[in-house]
Amino acid sequence: MEPKEIVKSITMFNRMHRGQTRKIMESEGLFYGQLPILETVRTKGCCTQREIANALNVTPPSVATSVKRLVKKGYLAKKTDEKDQRITLITITDSGNLKTQACREKFDEMDKRIFKALSDQECEALAHILDKLNESMRKENEDD
Repeated sequence: MEPKEIVKSITMFNRMHRGQTRKIMESEGLFYGQLPILETVRTKGCCTQREIANALNVTPPSVATSVKRLVKKGYLAKKTDEKDQRITLITITDSGNLKTQACREKFDEMDKRIFKALSDQECEALAHILDKLNESMRKENEDD
């Protein structure tokens, strides 16, 4: 099989997976990029918008828009840093934790259904191959 055919298959899988992911998030009342923000804040416990942007490799303005929406929905909260009043910290609320957990459970179930078509050995082989391809892409990007 030609590399372009493999890339085409990977791209098709990614599009379909992203579409299913989007449906799950919409069913939970979230926009596509909001769950990674919730999960980042959940993991960090407390952080700035810049820290979120750096962790997700996105721009601070795009994080600001999503954080504003998530605060409005009650999933995130803002508070001023006690040590430095110029810094606004973002925390996840109980409601945000529940929403994150609900999405994660649905994603895990979806992934189980998708990957049940593969044996354990095939899953391991696929993971190994994808790791090699990702490393190759990292090297390619470093050379640019």
